[in-house]
Amino acid sequence: MTETRVLPLRIPILPGEGMDSWLEALSRRNGLTFSAFLRVLGLPRHSLTRPLVTDLPTASLRALEARTGLPPGRLDRAMIGPGFPFGPRRQRRCRFCPQCLAERKGRWLLRWWLPWVFACTTHGALLHDTCPGCGNGTRVRLPGHTHRFPPAVCTVGSRLASICGTDLTSAVLMPLASDHPVLAAQRRIDVLLADTAPITARTVLADLNHCTSWLMHTIDDHDVAPMGATIQQLWQHRPLATRTPADRVKPLGAAVSGVIAHTALPFLDTDDAFAVQAVRLLRARHDTPNKVIPRGMTTAQWSQLSPPTQRRFLHAGDHTMGALDRVRFSSCTSRARVPEPDDQSATARIRHVPQLLWPSWTVRLMPREGTQENLFRGIAAALLLLPGEPDLRARGVTDRLGPHLPNAMTVTLQRALKSSHPAVLTALCNLAHYLDDHGSPIDYERRRRLIPATPITPDEWRELCFRAGTQPGEQLNSKTSQAPRYLNAQRYLNQLLTGADLTDPRHPLALRSVSDRSRYFAFPPSLTLAQRDALHHHAVGILHDLNIDEPLTWEPPQECADGLALPGRRLDDLDLEEVRRIVITEQRAPREAARELDTTLTHIRFALERVPREPRTWGRRSSVGSWRLRQQAKSIFTADFLQREYVDNGKPLRDIARETGIPRPLAVAHARALGITVRRTRKPFPIDPAWLREQYLTHKRSTHDIAEELGTDDETVRRRLKHLKIPLRPPGVHSRTIMTKTDARLPRAVRAAVEGTLHGWLRLHRFQISMRFPSLDSAAQYLKAEPNALATQFQRLEHNIGTTLFKRAAFGRPQQPTQQGRQLLRSLDEARVQVLMISALQHDQITAPPDDHTLEAAHAKFRIRRNPSRPTPFSDITVERVRITGPTLTLLRDLLTRPREEFYGAEVIKRTGLEAGTLYPQLKRLERAGWLTSRLEDDVAWMSRATPGRGPGRRRTFYTLTAEGHRAAHLETQYRAKN
Repeated sequence: MTETRVLPLRIPILPGEGMDSWLEALSRRNGLTFSAFLRVLGLPRHSLTRPLVTDLPTASLRALEARTGLPPGRLDRAMIGPGFPFGPRRQRRCRFCPQCLAERKGRWLLRWWLPWVFACTTHGALLHDTCPGCGNGTRVRLPGHTHRFPPAVCTVGSRLASICGTDLTSAVLMPLASDHPVLAAQRRIDVLLADTAPITARTVLADLNHCTSWLMHTIDDHDVAPMGATIQQLWQHRPLATRTPADRVKPLGAAVSGVIAHTALPFLDTDDAFAVQAVRLLRARHDTPNKVIPRGMTTAQWSQLSPPTQRRFLHAGDHTMGALDRVRFSSCTSRARVPEPDDQSATARIRHVPQLLWPSWTVRLMPREGTQENLFRGIAAALLLLPGEPDLRARGVTDRLGPHLPNAMTVTLQRALKSSHPAVLTALCNLAHYLDDHGSPIDYERRRRLIPATPITPDEWRELCFRAGTQPGEQLNSKTSQAPRYLNAQRYLNQLLTGADLTDPRHPLALRSVSDRSRYFAFPPSLTLAQRDALHHHAVGILHDLNIDEPLTWEPPQECADGLALPGRRLDDLDLEEVRRIVITEQRAPREAARELDTTLTHIRFALERVPREPRTWGRRSSVGSWRLRQQAKSIFTADFLQREYVDNGKPLRDIARETGIPRPLAVAHARALGITVRRTRKPFPIDPAWLREQYLTHKRSTHDIAEELGTDDETVRRRLKHLKIPLRPPGVHSRTIMTKTDARLPRAVRAAVEGTLHGWLRLHRFQISMRFPSLDSAAQYLKAEPNALATQFQRLEHNIGTTLFKRAAFGRPQQPTQQGRQLLRSLDEARVQVLMISALQHDQITAPPDDHTLEAAHAKFRIRRNPSRPTPFSDITVERVRITGPTLTLLRDLLTRPREEFYGAEVIKRTGLEAGTLYPQLKRLERAGWLTSRLEDDVAWMSRATPGRGPGRRRTFYTLTAEGHRAAHLETQYRAKN
């Protein structure tokens, strides 16, 4: 191994000195030119000077330290190192301070090579960029003829005769005030460079490089004017890319760099709020709307900015960007960022996002007007996938969750979100960030895949409702488009579990029409507390069966919107009792509740889902009562009970049902379900067959007479006769004992009326009495029978006898028996006929003959004219005359007893007994004629009658008899009393 030789002539490296300056001093000490000395040291040869401080490999540094006797690592401090952000305009020259150069005897500082070192803080002066003699940049190339010229002399030139030779220490110092902005900017950069974390300095200076072209177009002359005339003059001669192509590679002067650094360092500060405000003020000068990258900055420069600086630029330009870009970049939040091409955050976030935005967040983010609820909820949920998404096509992202949504995303954001409530976008971004940071306890993607489309069957829904004491709702027929109630229950459960959007036509339970949507929206508020709890319990059971260990529902915390002015209030801030009072108790529309409570209809709809409905009391004949009876029967009619009571003790099921309060059909159904044979009839009634044959066949007794003697019913005897195969006599009169033949000596007409007929003697008896009265009406009144029934009986009598027996009464002419009728009456007066008649009739069928006083009164009333002349209409009463019927007269008499009192229909019905269908038309007719006035019941009285949980019902209409109506009613009732 070759031993490294140490240079015999060495000089120490000064603090802060650059590698190029130290090597130049060493070459002078050894009497060699700079390039020759580099060959001796074995260092890479360069025509430029800057690579000596930026590009020397580490192995060369270690070898040089060994040749010069320096400790290992000492030369690392004399190097800038690879990767330092010199910027797109390559800084090939080195700035200098003449006074510092003189004090250091021509030894150059390393920091003068840095592009963002533009002032000397030691002497408070601006650094020089060029030689004052030749105007060229200093130390651009290796200094030639170093052994012939003293240090700090400009050696620019190709030949010895053409070398500039200007003493750089004699350059004029460009002093700056101690509080000059450029000097202050240099001090801040010095602090960055002195930081022990070089990554921070490199990041800030790299961002400063990328912002340079933008700042050169953004900074106005008004910003530079306070810095002095010299700085302003130098600024105006800055190289711009828009002037000539050569300007793109020209290095910036110290003054220009100082102005740029002074302007840029505030938005590169560590304080986010201060930095964002600084960028916003600069962007506001030249930025155009819907612009993400600042005007004057290229896409390459923007992409090379550090993430914190990009975040500040995005946050500052939020108000000028498009709505979708604001969401994608989260520019309205402090976590603004440009998505990486391989960013999968949105793809992972879809698992935690339902198809419809959560209810509590819907009411807070949705504007009061201008958008549909379902459309907003679907678009807002889809927008949660947009923050951090590298795909620039919004539909390409949101279609993963809601491909059915219309192309209204941008319109919704611009019209309903951005223009009126910008904080809505911030809240959406905050929700997306919360899901990224904390996730969600619910995996909606898995639920959408596993939860069945119909999470509850119609039978389960009926059972659930009956257990909750509510009606399940009838299943409608196929001719109507209205959805059955169990279908809305399926939709409710599916949406509760998966957050599904039921306007999506791909969904099996999708809403098919506007009316379908309205009825579904009305379904959740109609649920009682027991029904809602039962549905939630059923939903928890579904999750358990699928081995999904998650809560039933979940929403991000409201803290995601702290400090934001959102269009809607919290759902918890609504007074649920007020909502109950307006919508349920007073039965007013939810829209009226929203107007009265100064909120939206969506607030009221979701609030109603939290207001429990009072359960209704159902009767035994309702489906709920029927279900309860079946449950009660199931608990009572056990196998042991029926075996003991029905089989062993022989108790009929009818008696068992009566004792238990359960209908007999239910008892029969349970007995058969338990395998018990049910008798269709009672046990056979014991009847002696021989005795029955004798009574029915020999004595010709009727089944009715036999049943009365045995203490049973007629049908039991008939069934027994059929069982004994005894032919039954024809039904009706042919089976009656009274149908036996009468005495042949009786008059022919009497025998014709009695024989072969039923109740013939009763008809003869009534005919004999009726012929004493002037008309059938008066006779029927005496006999306590209906006139029509009496006329029918006499027609049957005339038919049996075969002749007309009497002439009917006419106007002013009483009824009269015909010749045959008078002959029949004479026959009936015979003593033997009267004996037979009395013996054939039952006691309650015999009516005593009328006395003379009764007959005289009947004939006197018949002689009165039926239509006497009526008085002339009352001309001095202003009301219209009405037709007075019986119900009208009853009503008027009742009203005259309370002439000045208000009344309503139910009171009159209770007092008079009139039917509602008769009374209310009479009241309307009297009101139209001017007899009555009316008014509706006021709100206070109406609400005082409200049944808790069911509302007050219909308003009452109160009537009052007018003064003229009172006079007319009095006149009509007086006239009817006289006649």
